[in-house]
Amino acid sequence: MLNINPDLIISVTIQLVAIGIFIGVYKTTIAFMQLQIQELKNDMRKYNNILERMVVNEQSTKSAHHRIDEVERYIK
Repeated sequence: MLNINPDLIISVTIQLVAIGIFIGVYKTTIAFMQLQIQELKNDMRKYNNILERMVVNEQSTKSAHHRIDEVERYIK
């Protein structure tokens, strides 16, 4: 029969547990980072949408100012 030292078994068991914990923490960290990146992407999409709407609003405002100026000139 094999005569295995109990200290060796304990050492290997501890190392396997440590590796398992490391892999679990690593996977959890990666998943958390991916979630954060996705949230940042969503925030950027919202921000870009606001910028696009602001550009349209500014163009509309300029157009309205030009029409008001024309009406003021016509009245005078």
